[in-house]
Amino acid sequence: MELNIYAIFALVATISNTFFALFVYTQNKKELSNRLFALFCLGFSIWTFSYFIWLLQEGVWGALFWSRFLNLGATLIPPLYLHWILSFLNLDKKRKLLIFFAYFITIIFVFLSFSSIYIKEVKPVRDFLYWPQAGLLYTIFLFVSYIGFVGYGFLELVRHYKKVDKERKIQIRYVLIATIIGFGGGATNFPLMYGISLIPPFGIFFVIFHPFFFSYAVLKHHLFNIKVIATELLLALTTVVFLIDLFLSKSFSMVLLKSGILIAILYLGISLIRSVLREIHYREEIAEAYEVEKKAREKLKELDEAKNQFIMATQHHLRTPLTSMIGYLDLIFGGTYGKVSPRIKETLRKFQASTNRLIKVVNEFLDISQFQLGKRVISLQPDISIKSIFEEIVDELQLEAKARGIYLKFQGRGKMPKIKADPGKLKLALYNVVDNGIKYTNKGGVAIKLETKGSKLRIIVKDTGAGISKEDQKTLFTKLFERGKEAKKLHGTGRGIGLYIAFHIIKAHKGKIWAESEGRNKGIGNKSKNQFKLNRGRISVLLLF
Repeated sequence: MELNIYAIFALVATISNTFFALFVYTQNKKELSNRLFALFCLGFSIWTFSYFIWLLQEGVWGALFWSRFLNLGATLIPPLYLHWILSFLNLDKKRKLLIFFAYFITIIFVFLSFSSIYIKEVKPVRDFLYWPQAGLLYTIFLFVSYIGFVGYGFLELVRHYKKVDKERKIQIRYVLIATIIGFGGGATNFPLMYGISLIPPFGIFFVIFHPFFFSYAVLKHHLFNIKVIATELLLALTTVVFLIDLFLSKSFSMVLLKSGILIAILYLGISLIRSVLREIHYREEIAEAYEVEKKAREKLKELDEAKNQFIMATQHHLRTPLTSMIGYLDLIFGGTYGKVSPRIKETLRKFQASTNRLIKVVNEFLDISQFQLGKRVISLQPDISIKSIFEEIVDELQLEAKARGIYLKFQGRGKMPKIKADPGKLKLALYNVVDNGIKYTNKGGVAIKLETKGSKLRIIVKDTGAGISKEDQKTLFTKLFERGKEAKKLHGTGRGIGLYIAFHIIKAHKGKIWAESEGRNKGIGNKSKNQFKLNRGRISVLLLF
């Protein structure tokens, strides 16, 4: 009965090793480590299958033949293990001489494996009818191949374990466990080969499980779910049990019944494994996509920071010469360098205006960069006259409005409250709002109105321009450098940053800014030739005082 148990476990180990050999090989046939692993497991299969057949022998000659065949399989395992480990650790190219020596000495062992200097004889040991006895050459094999090659591979795994990342550590850890189980279990057979019967050859019970751990390490996608390998192993063991039970069946009807059950189990088990593998594959793809997206976001963040730093540095370098240019122009107009002819003075005035516009652009870009970097741009001061700010804005933009043939009205009669604000930045924001209305209005004009209610001040800038679509109203202040098609037609040279800056400045003042419009090309009145309703669009600003 004890011998039957050993034989059954040997058969189960054969099936498990063969199954995992084929499974790993089919996952990636081109990968050298997968091919070597398959050969390594097949070496174990030769050993365990011969073990199974050998235990069933009742004659001396048959027991001797199959015990020698068994040790032929054992001879193949160490060099294949060593080669696979070196390939697994990407050391196979650096250790070519060692691999060559391993295979060369193994060929000698294989050639002499059926000689008496390798396995001398078989004789009764413990409860076994026949057990092989080692010859001199087999002892050399144990020290050189089994201890030497396997030990070296084990040490390389330990050495690399200390250097690699977390995921690689998991893989190596399972290879180490499998090595201990597989080769440690196999080593329990050796004492009986030298007449030492203190330790039974219980290792065959553990050899069943070592390919499970090896496969878990090899197949990277299985690192996500150990249950897959467990399911595969359970299916293999169930198949073996049913096969053995099938062979022991005596009636034809029971054979048919058990065969049907076995086929059903195999079908359901394979379907389950495939579905789980598909799920894991999808999870891998999602994980890879997430990693790609994460790296892309990090890269974009780096580029965005580099862009902001570049813009700020460029603006600082631009402002210095521009400020110097304005200073020299002021000196020229002040007569420091003598009298200037009217013709040259007119040209210099145009040059001065262009330089001032360029300074404004540079300052706007600097403000944008500072807002994006989260830096404090606003410096609030008490008792700021909003009415004075608008009077200055209207005075500066009146000429531009007249040049376009439109009106610019400021309805700020009566006393207006003083507010807490950064006068320079708030003027820039409101200037941009009014200037935006003038630029995109061809007929009619722009009107500015101030209203107070409680502690709130509402500023309304109405225009009779092209109007704003509902879609553009949602992103008017948040999309940098993007303008609608109609806006581009009316004012092709616009930079698209005025309202963006206005939004951030008003927000820094703890205020609110929004746009309202009935839509594009809506709301023109026709009561008289030069009269227009002021409902094409309006931008409102709400501030506290």
